[in-house]
Amino acid sequence: MTNHYAVLGSPISHSKSPLIHSTIFSHLTTDADYTSHDVIDLAGFLKSNRELSGLSVTMPLKDQAFAIANDLDFWAQRTESVNTLKKTESGWAGYNTDVFGLRQAASNLTFQSVSVLGTGATARSALAAFQDSTLILWGRDQDSASELSGRFDAQSTDLEAALSADLVVSTIPGRALSGLIPQDAEYPGKLFSADYGLEAHEAGASFKNFVSGLEMLIWQAVGQQRIFTGLGPNAPLRDEELLIEAIKQALDMAK
Repeated sequence: MTNHYAVLGSPISHSKSPLIHSTIFSHLTTDADYTSHDVIDLAGFLKSNRELSGLSVTMPLKDQAFAIANDLDFWAQRTESVNTLKKTESGWAGYNTDVFGLRQAASNLTFQSVSVLGTGATARSALAAFQDSTLILWGRDQDSASELSGRFDAQSTDLEAALSADLVVSTIPGRALSGLIPQDAEYPGKLFSADYGLEAHEAGASFKNFVSGLEMLIWQAVGQQRIFTGLGPNAPLRDEELLIEAIKQALDMAK
């Protein structure tokens, strides 16, 4: 029997998740399919689509997914954000694999101070992911920045100080990020943008190094597949290193 999975969010047409997850299913020879749906009302969608076994959830639905899940993993509880839903006998189990994705994407980087730009669900995941570092937080919404900085033991600071950290994790759109960086600015650290679009790459030119959000996207998807297959978030998939290479090759071919 074919199992059905999907990614939900809005906008969703740009999503690379169907390609990534289909590549994984093919690699694991799993009888499953994976589709994408533009959704702003998660509860309404779930009532009309009861055949789905698991879901990837992106903006603006991560808070809604947190509210819907009747069972939450540690990181979902810590961040109050769910990007993965798996159907259970009693409803939906909620997970946060963004934390795992962020950590894996940054695993080869060296840094002490980490600044997070933004105050939304992905920003909360970034603060949790790098909680063992010196944390700095900047956000346009001062009230949210103040609340989050207290909750995650981060220093709420001005934009220039945030951009000067060893590792700058941007959870805001690439276009907005480009607009915040002064022309001809040069920063000593590494920019890790959750956005993997062209404008985020352009913003990366002002930093010593740039890490695309595609790395995070790939690893959070691998985390989701660990959950979908029943292995659990901490158990690697079969031939996972080869699988990562297959995903990167598929994404490169799809450019």
